[in-house]
Amino acid sequence: MFTIFTVGTSVGQTEVNKLKCICIDAGHGGSDPGACGLQSREKDIVLKLALKVGKLIEQAYPEIKVVYTRKTDVLIDLSQRGQIANNHHADLFISIHINSNELRSPHGLETYVLGLHRTKENLAVAMKENSVIKYEEDYSTKYAGFDPSRPESYIMFSLMQNLYLEKSLELAALVQEEMVAATKRSDRGVRQAGYIVLVKAAMPAILIEAGFISNPEEERYLLTQTGQNKIATAIFKAIQKYKMKVEKQEDVILVEKKTEKNTPPEQAPVKMPEPRSTASLQYAVQVASATAKVKDVSRLCPGEKVGELVSGGRYRYYVRPGAELEEVKKSFSKIKNKVKDCFIIGIYDGKAISVAEAKKLEQTRK
Repeated sequence: MFTIFTVGTSVGQTEVNKLKCICIDAGHGGSDPGACGLQSREKDIVLKLALKVGKLIEQAYPEIKVVYTRKTDVLIDLSQRGQIANNHHADLFISIHINSNELRSPHGLETYVLGLHRTKENLAVAMKENSVIKYEEDYSTKYAGFDPSRPESYIMFSLMQNLYLEKSLELAALVQEEMVAATKRSDRGVRQAGYIVLVKAAMPAILIEAGFISNPEEERYLLTQTGQNKIATAIFKAIQKYKMKVEKQEDVILVEKKTEKNTPPEQAPVKMPEPRSTASLQYAVQVASATAKVKDVSRLCPGEKVGELVSGGRYRYYVRPGAELEEVKKSFSKIKNKVKDCFIIGIYDGKAISVAEAKKLEQTRK
C-alpha cells in the first residue's frame, strides 16, 4: 500500500502556475539491460520504480498528465527520451537509474543534473550511462561523432548554457533528501555530469541513481517491495514538495520557449539602474541565471533589453523592470513565448529578492 500525501494549493492560484505534465524515464530497456547484479538487471528494477512513481502522482493529482518514456521492456534511444518530454510539453523530466561499480563496497544514493562533471567519478558514471547509445543503430552519425568512451567528447557539456539548472538543482536536492530519509541509505549527494539523456529536455531535469546493484546488500533491498515502495514514495514526496513550492509562488510561470528567425547580434547586458532605497524597490522578470557571466545576452530573451545583476553568487538576467508588481505581471504576455521558466523577482539594493520579501518591504513603506 502506498501513502498519498495531499497538498493544497493557495487561493487564487492561476492555471498557468501549475505543474501540468511530468515525464518519467525508466533507464535502459530491451536489448540494453543496464547494470547487472547477482540476481537482477537494472532495466527491470527501474521500470518498476518508474511505474510506481507515476501511479502515486496519478492517484494524488489526477489533473497532472504523467508521460512515460517506456512502460514495457523496450529500448528507447537516449536522443528520443528528452524529446518525448518536449513533445508533451512536460514541466519536469525524471530519469531513474541504478548505479554499479567494479567493487562491491560502494553504496548509497545519488541524484544528478546536467553539467560539467566535477570529478573523475562523476565522469565515470556518465560514461557508463551514456555507453548505451552503442545499442542504437548508426549512433556515431546520430550523435554527431560523440563517443561516450572518450573523455574529450564531454567538452561539449562545459559549453552548454543550461537555463534550467537552478530549478533542476532545486528538485534534485529535494529528491536526494527524501530518498536518504526514507531508506536510511548513504547520502552521496547531488552531482553534475554530462548525461545525454538530459541534454534535450527543455525543462528542469534530473537523473536518479537509486543505489548500487553491484552491492549485494543494496541489490537485495532494491529487489524488495518495501525498498521499491520507499524509494518511489520518496521521489513522489520530493515532486510534491517541489510542486507546492512552485505553485505557492506567484512569481513562477512556465512557458514554451520559441526561437526567432532573425537573431540580433551579440549584445552585452543593459546597465539598468540599481535600486538604492525602499523608494526604488522594483520588480522584474528573471529570464536566466548562471554561475558564469553570459556574454551574448540577446539570446536569453530575443527582442528585449536584458539587465544583469549579481546576487547570491550567481549572475541573474532580467527584463521589463517596473515599480509596480501588477505592471510587471502584464509583461508575461509579451515574454511567455520566448522563455520557459521565467519568473518574477524583486530587486532591492542591487540584489534579487523574492516577491514575498518585496511585498513585506512595500508594507513597511505604508
